[in-house]
Formats: sequence, C-alpha cells, structure tokens
Amino acid sequence: VYNSVGRFDGGVSTLDRLTDLSKSKPVVKDGQYLDEAAAPIAAGLQSLADKIPLNKGGATATRLAGSRVGSILSKALPVLGAVGAVADAGDIITNDTSAGNKIMDTAAMGVGGTIGGIVGLGNPFAIAGGASIGKLGSDSLQWLFGDKKTPEQRKLEVQLAMLGGGI
Repeated sequence: VYNSVGRFDGGVSTLDRLTDLSKSKPVVKDGQYLDEAAAPIAAGLQSLADKIPLNKGGATATRLAGSRVGSILSKALPVLGAVGAVADAGDIITNDTSAGNKIMDTAAMGVGGTIGGIVGLGNPFAIAGGASIGKLGSDSLQWLFGDKKTPEQRKLEVQLAMLGGGI
C-alpha cells in the first residue's frame, strides 16, 4: 500500500514538492507583500464592524471580521485588485478603440500605479490596485466627456454616409 502512494517508494511526492514550493523565497516574499496589503484592509473591516450597534448584529460582525473569514477576505481583495489590473491591461490591448483612448488609459494606469506604489511603499498589490483605479478614472472620464458611441456605431455611421453619397 505504501509503495502505491508514492510517498515511500524512494521518490519525491507531489506533497513534498508543494511543501518545498510554499517555503521557497519567492513565494514567502509574495506572501509578505500580501500580508502587508491585507493589514489595512483587515483593520478597516474590524473598525467598520465595531461601528455596528450590538443589537443590530455588531457582535457577530466583529467576530466575523476578526475570524479566519475576515483574514481570508482581507487577503482576497488585494489579489482581486491584481487580477483586475491584468484584465485592465488586456482590455487596453484587445479593445477596439482609438489610439488616443489607449494612450489615455495607459497613462492613467501608469499614474494610478505610481500613486499606489508611493502610498503602498512599493507593494506590488498596491501598485496593481492603483493601476486599476487609474484605468477606472480614465474610462469614467471617457464615458462622461466622450461621444457615447461604440466603435460599431461609428462604423455604421460611416457606411450609411457612404451609401447616401456623403463621402
């Protein structure tokens, strides 16, 4: 039985490999970055939960914020921010928008990432979150002051003008 499991056949098991990986320097360093990014979020969750009156579920919220669930939530939010930054970069690359739009989005992500890096003292999760917030700001300004037309609508207008003899 022991030999079929792979743990005692003289080879290295998958569990051993994963244990070694989890203790490697890059993984430990990234974990420290994540802990640094999660600490203010956990503190914010705790202070928010403390403001809820006890007769309205405040005790439960405080317990939840200080529990393992609160810890997982505070670590998940920076990771989601990093995933969002990757998605924003993919949006800039693959979206069918003008070069000016792409330049504005890229510059806004750079500014947001720089601010996130300064505020987060170089934490990569803070940089990614700042870049996402910058892209959000750029997209909001483009929506607010733009012509509110999709690329498909612009193509359709050009085709209609060509059919009407306007061009």
